[in-house]
Amino acid sequence: MINKNVFTKTKNSLIKVNIVVVVSLLIIFSIFIFSYFKNLTYNSIDNKLSGELNSVSRQLKNTSFFGPMVLEDPSNMVYIYEGDEIRYYTRNSYFYDLVPENHNKENQFFTYSKNGYKFRELSINIGKYRIQIIRNIDIEMNSFKQLIFVFIIGMVIALMITYFLALYLTKKALSPIETAWNNQAQFIQDASHEIRTPISIVSSKLESMLKSPNNTIGDEVETIADAMRETRRIKKMISDLLSLTKEEAIVKLNLESIDLKELIDEISNDYIDIAEIQNKNFEVYFDLKNKIITTDKNKLRQLIIIFIDNAFKYTKMEDNILIKVIQKDNLYIAISIIDTGIGINKEDIPHIFDRFFRSDNIRNKDIDGSGIGLSIAKMLSLNLKYNINVNSEIGKKTEFEIVIPNK
Repeated sequence: MINKNVFTKTKNSLIKVNIVVVVSLLIIFSIFIFSYFKNLTYNSIDNKLSGELNSVSRQLKNTSFFGPMVLEDPSNMVYIYEGDEIRYYTRNSYFYDLVPENHNKENQFFTYSKNGYKFRELSINIGKYRIQIIRNIDIEMNSFKQLIFVFIIGMVIALMITYFLALYLTKKALSPIETAWNNQAQFIQDASHEIRTPISIVSSKLESMLKSPNNTIGDEVETIADAMRETRRIKKMISDLLSLTKEEAIVKLNLESIDLKELIDEISNDYIDIAEIQNKNFEVYFDLKNKIITTDKNKLRQLIIIFIDNAFKYTKMEDNILIKVIQKDNLYIAISIIDTGIGINKEDIPHIFDRFFRSDNIRNKDIDGSGIGLSIAKMLSLNLKYNINVNSEIGKKTEFEIVIPNK
């Protein structure tokens, strides 16, 4: 099983990283939005102050004395100085007692606070006059505060959503890793179990021979044969494990154009003599419009041989084995290996490609096998991007169909 402490630490680390990344992006986005609206608001206020300045300047040129001025925006307050003397100021009902300060700032916009109020001012000199145009911006400042409050509330809500989303995504991301880790641990346990059995048999056979040192080879021929059989079984299992590991690590296929009929004929010719020796009916049937396909020849050969080997292994004398190759409407080519052997239980079919899986009816018949061959076939089909279909009836027939897309 997977080390739960390592998995928990990894999960917590990923959650923290996801939260930090999302929160950082939200903070950057919030700062950008706030700055954008703040600049937009100040630009709007400054435009109104500039428009008021233009209106006041025109009215100064058109009169030789300071009478009531018409303001474009009554919210603005205008103060006109000649030297240090105020020559004109607006009667603002809200800020009537306001006496503007001399900030020693000319020809520029600036913001300041006075008596708990916030003001934006434009101070500029025109000829012998100094003009101050002031506007109260408390409403705008309150809007900024509300915007900040909304951002904070949104950040808290986003943080909660991010946490649960990160928890879900992390679990989703680590699920294949956990599955692979558990499969690896299970694989090691199964391999150890499967290899331990033949090693124990070989060991016991050798110990029995040591207990009878005076026996000749003829006396121990059966014991030696059993030990050799188990040794071959170990060798075959190790070879299968290496093949399986190789297929899992594959990164490149050696693609080439091949004659599929020629390949099937080459493979089937190797089994004709075996079929005669075992007294089994072995046939090959073709119905192909196009015999040329692009594939990895060695891997396709290995895939077909695995199914043919199984067909011979799980059939009895006078059973039938058929290799059928047909083309379906220019969509795909199907290679079917069909036998009339012992069959597979329907409940076992979903598990037959699992490593070291062998159904009970096979184990009870004491048929040699490691349960790795079909796992290799599954990896080969995945690497070749072929589908494998299985159809079987217990005691009647078994069909493995390799589906090769016609492209």
